[in-house]
Amino acid sequence: MNKLITASSLNPDIENESFDLPVPTQCPICSIAYFDKPLAAYYIESETFLGGHETNIYAIYFCPHCEHVFLVQYSSSGHSAYYGRHRTGYITHVYPSPSGKTNFTDHIKNLSPKFIEIYHQSEEAEHIGLTEICGMGYRKALEFLVKDFAIYSHPDKQTEIESPKMILSKCIADYIDSEKIKVMAKASSWIGNDETHYSHTHEKYNVKDLKRFINTTAAFIEFELNLADASYLLSSE
Repeated sequence: MNKLITASSLNPDIENESFDLPVPTQCPICSIAYFDKPLAAYYIESETFLGGHETNIYAIYFCPHCEHVFLVQYSSSGHSAYYGRHRTGYITHVYPSPSGKTNFTDHIKNLSPKFIEIYHQSEEAEHIGLTEICGMGYRKALEFLVKDFAIYSHPDKQTEIESPKMILSKCIADYIDSEKIKVMAKASSWIGNDETHYSHTHEKYNVKDLKRFINTTAAFIEFELNLADASYLLSSE
């Protein structure tokens, strides 16, 4: 979510300016939701190698939950406000770096380590306010989770499932046997696809719903893996 933030110039000869910037959605220290404006913000303009102008903005935030201060650095192109519009920017760094990550079980980690890696990278992007790209990352993580489980369930079809021609929707329809997983994975893919397109088809759902559905998909897969373990135990007796 963006807010209008007024920053003081570090050059005493230049006036303050307002920027339309994304505020962090979580405190990087305690991982509690955060939507407030910064305590203070400063900016400095510099000329780039090709003769253009780049602006670095530094905003100081205070988290009332953990009572710690953190710094967010933004970058904005251009030289000054134009046509009465405020310049936009994007987050480049957060200090300290966010550390909160969703924990997944060993079963899920062993089944799809790439899913874990992509999901955590998407979380990091979301934590520092890159909300326009994290949804695409979660969508990619979903595909790895579903296809790895499909390969687990149908090892004889691994080559076909891994093929670039195997789109996620077909994989769900043809190689996911559990109806619960099929429903959750399909719903997750619909929301995830919205995050990759210009317009959203399902306006009532967002990244939070996407994460909720993916986590439920992982929980149902965990159930199936535990059930397989229990069945193996009983059959061995």
